[in-house]
Formats: sequence, C-alpha cells, structure tokens
Amino acid sequence: MSSFGRPRLFAVVSPAMLLTHTRSRGVASVSEQNAGEASEVNVSTRREFVKAAVLTAAASGTSLLAEDHATPVRNQAFSQMRGFNYQPSYGSCGFEIWQNFEPITFEKELGQGKQLFPRIGAIRLWLSWDSFIRSPARFKERFDRALQCASSNQLAVMPVLFNRWHDYTLDYGGIYIDQILLDSADRHNLFQQYLEEVVGNHADDKRIFAWDLCNEPMLTNLTHSWTATFRDAEYAWLEDVYQSCKQLGAKASLCVSTVPTLADAVLVEPISDILAIHPYWIPNSFTKSAYEKQLDSYVELANRTNKPLLATETCWGSLDDKERVQIIRYTLGELKSRGIGWLAYLLHFSLIADAHGADSGPVGSPGNLSFIQKDGTLRPGHEIFNDY
Repeated sequence: MSSFGRPRLFAVVSPAMLLTHTRSRGVASVSEQNAGEASEVNVSTRREFVKAAVLTAAASGTSLLAEDHATPVRNQAFSQMRGFNYQPSYGSCGFEIWQNFEPITFEKELGQGKQLFPRIGAIRLWLSWDSFIRSPARFKERFDRALQCASSNQLAVMPVLFNRWHDYTLDYGGIYIDQILLDSADRHNLFQQYLEEVVGNHADDKRIFAWDLCNEPMLTNLTHSWTATFRDAEYAWLEDVYQSCKQLGAKASLCVSTVPTLADAVLVEPISDILAIHPYWIPNSFTKSAYEKQLDSYVELANRTNKPLLATETCWGSLDDKERVQIIRYTLGELKSRGIGWLAYLLHFSLIADAHGADSGPVGSPGNLSFIQKDGTLRPGHEIFNDY
C-alpha cells in the first residue's frame, strides 16, 4: 500500500520553529533541531489534515503580535477582493473536469454566482496538468474558453496551476510525491511545457489577476523523518515553478496557497508576491480567540514583508445550513476587520470532495462547503456572504 493509503501524519509546529527559520540552499526552512521536537497527529484525509493544522496553530498560539486588538493589513491591494473558488458541478476530480469540459455549464454556473452574489469580482479556477499532457492543444483551447466564460460574467481569474491536496475519500488528483522526488532536471522538464503553454501564452492576459502556483503543498506538515528530504524537494520544485513563470514574463502576481499554518506561509514568502492563506475556522474544535490570534499572525507577516494578504480559501463547511451560516458570518467578519480579502470555498455544488451532500457521493468531516445548490438555488441563509 502506498503512503497515500494510510493516515497522514502531521508535524506540529511550535512558535520557536517559526522564529528560528533559516535559509539554506535557497530554502526557507525551520531549523533541524526545532523540527526534531515536532510531535505527530494522525489524520485520515486532506481536509482532516487541514483541520489538524488549524488545531495545531491554535494550540501553539502562533501569534507574533504583542497587541490584543486586530491590526489591519497595510498593503491593501486585495483587501476589497470578494470571490469564490469554482469547481464545475459535473466533475469529481480535476482530470475529469477538464477532459469532459462543459463550457455551457461554466457559463451557467458562473452566471448564477454573479446573480446571487453581485459584488463578487473574481474566481479561483483549478487547472489540471494531467489533462494538459493528454492533449496540450485541446487543453489550451478549453482554458481560454473558461477565461472567456469568467470574463463575460465580469470575473477576474486566479488559475491554480498545480494541486497537492489529496483526499483519501474522494481524491481530486494533482501532483504526488513520486513526481516531486524526481531529479531536479527531470522534474523541471516534466512540467516546463505546461508552464510555457499555459502561463507563457497568457503572460499578459488581463483576465488573470494572479497565478496560484500550487494549492496546499505539504512542506512542513509531515513527520520529521520525511521533512528534511521531502520539504526541501517540494520547495525546490515550487521555487523552480516560480522562477519559470517569471522568466516566461508573467505579469500577474504569483503565489502559493498554504494550509492553515504560519510556518508554511513563512516558508513560501520568498516565492510569493501575495501571501495566500487558507484561514478556516472550525467550530467546536478551537476557540475564536485562537483563530483570531492566527489571523493576527498572518497580518503581522504581511506587514513585516509589505505584501498583500489574500484568503484563497475560507469558510469551513457543514451539512447543516444554519451552522454553516454562523461559520460564514464569523469568519468573514474577522477577515474583513483585518482588511483581508477572500475567495471563499466553494461557489457551487460539485461532485468533488466536500462540495455536496450524501446523495451525491462520499461526505467527509467538513460536510458541504458549497454556497449554491445542485438545482442552482442558494443554500438557505447563504446570502449572508453579501453582507461582507
């Protein structure tokens, strides 16, 4: 059985690790001594892993701020951004979505989103390298058509080039350990055509406001025995992707969307024009005070580096509509008070993990994170999004 068939182990990050991070061989990494002090927590799915990461940050009190009040982000380039992640309803993984591309569905569902949430101005759109390599020409046509669908609904796009979120219950697909641990030259060659054809051909595309290089890389969030080899290899891969995109002339900002740990945000800051975070508040799992301290830590990092801060995923899920509304209300209120813009997860019902009820496939502990139901109507109470 591969490692992806077993419960994942998460390395608990302490504040000392964050404050003693070092840069060696171009990698911003925590010191080995402190990393060795990490403890382990079993988790069974990627969303469970995200939950564990949030709980760890809460338990460790990762705020670097002395103040108790909320300090706003100084670089407010994206503070007013309001939008969503979008996964089309017809696919259960990225490969399926792009292989069976349905522009009519894209147009319809983005139109529903704009009608129900008239102030949104952006979407985060996940791409598929796996689909690209089957037919680069076809994928390029479909990507451009998707950009047209977004533009026709007055929505700017943040394409997600690669994905490292893997769900054991209903996997989305993406990049795996085997590919990251390739020799650096082989790894570069494996992905270079994709970057040239997708990023290079859209380097000055005004419909794209930012490129997300990778969704939720593992980085520091593994057992210590994995960390030294894997973390550095994954960072080296991300750094290579970042440099390739810059060399290809990408005008839009570049970022790496990290799981809810400050350690990862610190690690990818040198290769991030935007600090892209996933601040999920999970009720009954940790206190609101701990969540607020976590947000303050992100703001402190953004202000120290003078970079904009954007929540590229947020708003934990629930199968109970009333509970979900309370999660949305609290989460968005805290983000807004700090000047953090957001792309909430998830605009529309989908067959992918965590975007539907039990009648449409496996359901994990996050429940349902979608805002619009299968029939195109709004989930009860979810219009609360428009208040923020």
